Amino acid sequence: MYHLVLTSIIIITLNEEENIESTIISAKKAAQTKSGKLLPIEIIISDGGSTDDTIEIAKKRADKVIHAPKGRYKQLNAGAKGSTGDILLFLHADTILPKGAIVKILHTYKNPCVLGGGFKKVWNWSPNVKRTKFINILMYFWEGFGNWTVRFLKSFPGDNAIFVNRKIFEELGGFAPMWICEDFDFSLRLKKLCRKKTCNPQNNKQKKSRIVCINSPVKTSTRRFEKYGFLKVLRLWFFIYWLWRLGMPSDRLKARFNKYAVEPEKVHKNFIRF
Repeated sequence: MYHLVLTSIIIITLNEEENIESTIISAKKAAQTKSGKLLPIEIIISDGGSTDDTIEIAKKRADKVIHAPKGRYKQLNAGAKGSTGDILLFLHADTILPKGAIVKILHTYKNPCVLGGGFKKVWNWSPNVKRTKFINILMYFWEGFGNWTVRFLKSFPGDNAIFVNRKIFEELGGFAPMWICEDFDFSLRLKKLCRKKTCNPQNNKQKKSRIVCINSPVKTSTRRFEKYGFLKVLRLWFFIYWLWRLGMPSDRLKARFNKYAVEPEKVHKNFIRF
């Protein structure tokens, strides 16, 4: 049954020449079964106006490169519109999929009640960055807490590789026009839809729809921590998330946190600050 389903892997980029090749390679490996068979995928790059070599690298490795207006929700929606897969997997350019990820996604869809989901996450530190024991301890607890929260609440940040059935994505109207938190907003709307929808498994008993968290972790870059400092980034995330949850509009969030770069910049450091 797996070979009948096409998965579109949509990767959003903006000046990602350092990361995009390894991300695309990981996406291709993610479609390989234990027997070596390759499951059908298409890799879509949705670029927001890169001025480095991102486009050139992507054209050699990906199936399609789409030129989209800059902005995460715009690029995500443009990538989805330009794709043809039955399942959409949204991937950040600095996030590495685990081997067999596509197999695991398709396995979850054996259950007709599954609408979508995401992955567990681990942080991928640059090998040249030195960290104190205190930072390592904080990161250990933060990583564990984050994965527990995701598994419990089924609310996925974008770098947890959100996936969803195309029909469900279209029913939700895609990602909302938001400067930030478009990933949490999408997860929230998916959860609300999940509560309303029922499904009919083989036993013909109606059940509630489900959102799943796959335990095989994606690896995502720590470049924000490396650039701005560990505790500063956590503080920014905390305030941005909770102000959004309390109802602050996206334009006011953008004005208040105008120094926060939605697209992380390149980092060349050998230490991490608090």
